[in-house]
Amino acid sequence: MAMSAIAQEMSFSQDLTVSNLFSVAGKVCVVTGGSKGVGLMITSGLVQNGATVYSFSRKPDHATAEKLTAMGPGKCISMACDVTQREQLDAVFAEISAREDAVHLLVNNSGATWGASFAETPRKSWEKLFAVNVTGLFECSQVFLPLLEKGALPGRPATIINIGSIDGLSIPQIEEYAYTASKAAVIHLTKQMAAYLAPKNLTVNCISPGLFPSKMGDAVVGFVSPEVLNGSIPLGRHGHPSDIASAVLFLAGVGGAYTTGSNIVIDGGILIKPRL
Repeated sequence: MAMSAIAQEMSFSQDLTVSNLFSVAGKVCVVTGGSKGVGLMITSGLVQNGATVYSFSRKPDHATAEKLTAMGPGKCISMACDVTQREQLDAVFAEISAREDAVHLLVNNSGATWGASFAETPRKSWEKLFAVNVTGLFECSQVFLPLLEKGALPGRPATIINIGSIDGLSIPQIEEYAYTASKAAVIHLTKQMAAYLAPKNLTVNCISPGLFPSKMGDAVVGFVSPEVLNGSIPLGRHGHPSDIASAVLFLAGVGGAYTTGSNIVIDGGILIKPRL
């Protein structure tokens, strides 16, 4: 059968409705750093679309989890976990394994930042940021691999989404050496994970946000004047929860089943802004 004929046949035989392509209803998800900032936006989007989300933070935030669950139709369970501590990762894995047969989505969102001049950047900033942003991300993926493999179905891989940053792709307007280096590492690590986990029926992708309301985003705003900030974003605004949640729903749903090793930039056009 010719390729065009195959494409025509598939267009009729597949369910291409929005409700199918982007559905996460009934899926079990893990989101690290899921109670604040971008992580909360992601958790909220998943819960509102019917997923069960285990949200990790160094201190459990049961109040936020209860509020999200009340919104439904999914539910949120808050769990204490510092991703830099392997024994804590093992403990939450054991607890989730006792409750769930599989995990369909892991979002590695936990992150830390550190701004300082070149001369004043300390060694401990590198140790802390790489422990959270890179090593913690990798070990969390290692720990949850058995449950992710169980969540992978024919035609619908299980999914890992790593949260990078546009600061891993370009030079920011503030000095943050360990942060930019760690996020560049996340973007490249995503590609290697994707290549070697594809045979296990897992997709691995990265989302690199620009400016979103968060503790990190507020820190950037504190360094840069509003005039400079607004002039740096072609679309003229910061990111909204819908911007980040929609990308996660795409990658986690049937619509993203053939996408792996990619880095989706969501920055309002910062990286493509013309300059001298």
